[in-house]
Amino acid sequence: MKIFVLNLARAADRRVVMLGRLQAMGWPAEILPAIDGARVDRKSLPGDTAPGLSAGEIGCYLSHRRFWETVVERQLDHAILLEDDVIISPDLLRVAEEIAALALPFDAVRLSALEAVRGIPVVTLSGGQRLVLPNKNPSGAQGYLVSQAGARRLLARLAVPKQPVDDAFDAYWKHGLCIPVVFPTLVEEDCSMNSTIGGGRMGGDGRNTLVRHLKRVAEAQCRKIAVFLMARRLCALARHRDRGNRAQ
Repeated sequence: MKIFVLNLARAADRRVVMLGRLQAMGWPAEILPAIDGARVDRKSLPGDTAPGLSAGEIGCYLSHRRFWETVVERQLDHAILLEDDVIISPDLLRVAEEIAALALPFDAVRLSALEAVRGIPVVTLSGGQRLVLPNKNPSGAQGYLVSQAGARRLLARLAVPKQPVDDAFDAYWKHGLCIPVVFPTLVEEDCSMNSTIGGGRMGGDGRNTLVRHLKRVAEAQCRKIAVFLMARRLCALARHRDRGNRAQ
């Protein structure tokens, strides 16, 4: 399975470290040039791009979009993306290949999470890891797996940077995407390195009004229902697959 590492051209030290970590596992990887948001002409972006995104968030989003485009253009069945500031579990490739072999309709599978993974388990893998459809935001996009069909759907539904890319992944249920998280996670942010690809978060005015509170409550309920229905469908597909495997 193809592994790509997002890396800015100027961050040569990170490139060396990440390639060294992957080579130690015996895994070849390709550097995917990241986009420097500070050099992006905002006038060239779609008109509905979120105006509050920082340069780092713009660059990060466009870099991830470049990965989806690469998967589609090269007609890769599946591929893994890693940011250049991560620590990798030796189980990563085995688990990714097992997930791909499930042939379930995942658009992407997050291999990392910055927050606690909370949601509905839909599949348990041979090594004990679970695929969880999150109903709380796990945050982060330091590592994930995509399928060919998933990359096409990501491009169709998330082509425009309307929010940070990990926020878009958190809101998968709003976009009609299926993006579970592997738990325990297999990719961790290396806190000894500061991110060069993205930085900062969209700001707000900080006011906690009743309207905002009610909106958050309503959205949380909608999310629970959407995730429950998606999980039920995936569990049914997994059971059907298991019955088919036993019948062979």
